[in-house]
Order: sequence, then C-alpha cells, then structure tokens
Amino acid sequence: MTDRRYVSLVVFFCGLGVCGSALAGPWPTKSGIAASAEDATAAGNNPASITRFDSRANQVGIYGFFSESTFEATSSGTGTDFGSESDSTTVIPSGALILPFGKNWWFGMTALGVGFSDDFGEDWGGRYIIQDYTLAYISLYPSIATKLTDKLSVAGSLMVTYTVFEQNKAVANVLDPGFGDGSLNLDADGWTGGWSVSMLYEFTDRTRFGAVYRSELDPDLDADLNWGGLGPNTEAFLDASGILNTVASVTSRSPQSANIGIHHDFENSHSIAADIVWIDFSNFQLSEIYFNGNAIAETEPTYEDITAITLGYNFPISERVRLGVGAFITDEMITDENRTMLLRLDSATSYGIGIEWLTKKGTAITAQLSYLDFGDAPVTSPDLPVIGVISGEYTKRDTFYLQISAAFGAKPR
Repeated sequence: MTDRRYVSLVVFFCGLGVCGSALAGPWPTKSGIAASAEDATAAGNNPASITRFDSRANQVGIYGFFSESTFEATSSGTGTDFGSESDSTTVIPSGALILPFGKNWWFGMTALGVGFSDDFGEDWGGRYIIQDYTLAYISLYPSIATKLTDKLSVAGSLMVTYTVFEQNKAVANVLDPGFGDGSLNLDADGWTGGWSVSMLYEFTDRTRFGAVYRSELDPDLDADLNWGGLGPNTEAFLDASGILNTVASVTSRSPQSANIGIHHDFENSHSIAADIVWIDFSNFQLSEIYFNGNAIAETEPTYEDITAITLGYNFPISERVRLGVGAFITDEMITDENRTMLLRLDSATSYGIGIEWLTKKGTAITAQLSYLDFGDAPVTSPDLPVIGVISGEYTKRDTFYLQISAAFGAKPR
C-alpha cells in the first residue's frame, strides 16, 4: 500500500515579484516595481508598462545573495544550550527583452532564477526535524501588451517555473542502541505554470500608476526519499510500517499576489516611487515531516497575509550618473506560536542603494546593494524523543543581495 506525504513550501519573495523580475535601474529593494518602467526589466515588473518603449530593449544581469545567521536554542530534554551558525552564497543570472511588433503590440520576456537555502549542521539539537534545505526557482515570464488608449496600457502574461527542493534530516536509530543517527534525504523537482495581468495608466508625462496581479504557482513535484545509516532493527521496523516504501511528493506553492504603485518625475530630474504589495500567505500551510521514533509526523502552521510597502527615490549626481535609495517593510508573516523550524519567517525589512552609469554608447550599467533582515523569529518545536522541546531564536540573521546589470537598446519615451 502506497503512502503519500506532502510538504507545502511558501516563499514570499515571489509575491514581491522576485520570481518574475529583476531590480530596475537605480531602484533598490524592489522599489519602483509597478510604475517606473525605465529599462527592459519592466517586462517582469509590470508587463503593461513595456508600451513605453518604441523599439527593442534588453537587459542582462546577475544576482548575488549572501547570508549569515546564528541560531541559539535550548533543549528541555537535556537542559543544554546549543546553537548553529550558517552562511550561504547564491548567484543567479537574469535577462529581459522588450520587442514592439505590429501597429500596437509589444512582446516582453524575462528569465530569472531565485534560490534559498539554510544549513543548521549535522549535530544541532533539531536535526530530527531538519538539517539543511535548498529551494530554487527558474522562471520564464512571456507577456503580450497593448495600448487601449493614449494613457491606458494592459498586458497578459504566462509564468512558467521550474522548481527544485532538497531537504536533509537525521533519523534516530532508537531501536538500535549504540548506533549513531541515520539520515533521510528528500529530493524533488518539477515544472508548473501560472498567469498574470497588469495595467499602466499615465496621468501625465511625469506621473503614472501601475497595477499587477500574479496567480499562485502550485506544482506537484515528484520526490525521491533516500534513507541511509539505519540500524537493522530500526530499518526492519520502518519497512514493516511501510515507511521505507513511502512515495513522496512536494507541493511547492508560491502565493498569489497583487501590487500597485505610483511613479513621479520631478522637473529637476529627481524621481520618486511607492508601491504596496499584498501576498495571499494565509491560504497556505507548511507541513514538516520528521521521524520521531515511531512514525513520520506532520505539523500545519497558519501563515498570515503579508502587506509590504516599498519606497524609492533617485536623482542625478552628474550628467551620466544617477543614485538611488530604497526600502521596504512587511508585517509579520507568521505569529510566534505558529512558527516552525523548517521556514522560520518573521517580519522583514530591507534597505539599499543603487547607482546607474550611462555610457557614451547609451548602455546603462547598474549596481545595487541591499540589506535584508528577517527578524529574530523565535520558535518552539514539538516535543521530540530524548531532546524534548527546542526553544530558540536568531541572534544574527543578515542577508545582502547585490545586482549588477547592463540595459541597452531603446529608452522609454
């Protein structure tokens, strides 16, 4: 008899547009995403805004995510204090294209990847829940846009995403005294599709309003479970229970989202942009599957809807150089009592700086550096064999993300 287990993974970055777009121009921390439309990244940020380009535009770039964290916890079963330190580096390429065709049609395309990982170490107290995980997306975002009036543009888009998820955890050989921990590796991947609609309304040549809706992405990923290091009695018990032959699948959901924003250019060439993003986090559940000596157990925490507010400002510092600053803040993504070990989210804040240099040949070279803080995320685990309840929080949780890109081709009108 086949048993199916499901792990729902929710990553709020896709709601902020990360899975379909890159940061634009000197607008760091996802500011200016709905209405700025100043280079080819408009094809991912708000596809309706690509109607501002009269000929082909392109953008290529690379993202780097650099994170460090320190987690400190206490085990009620042993009474010991312990902690884990981790760091990770993720490098992701991106690209965007805008291509007008026909009399009143535009084609846009973006390609972007995004990934997240955490490694708590092989010997930390919560190793029977999780030791490390990696979650990565590669997204294609083709769009068609048209102008309904001189001021109003609309677009429809597809979201095609390839998802990879891997998770490792320890297995207690409780029926084999003297044996060390065994291991369980879950490895899953698969494709999924979604859709998006967007609009841009240009009040004047200096002021415009944008809105974007993205559907949820809900792939059912085929998964392999790989067991290792099991003692003979533990292995026999798991085999008799049908757990060794479990067929696993992973549902890696990215929630639906909507964002609206406004952009204004001042007469002195300064610009300001503000956005509000809503992410439908509350409809999603994250299940943890772990071996507790008898079976694999599941928990189902409840997430909160997320509202994020972004604000950006940029200005020229010379004829060919612009400087930008930006920030965003979200409310709490999950309450303390519902937080689990696998995806320890809290509220998030980010702020950053960007610089854009326009070469004599018209290529815009941009560099952006932003800091992201996910909060201390206090968490209490279920009561686990031997180690009891684990209570802890982050004392350090820093992420920096750097984007370097080149935009060339047409400029917006």
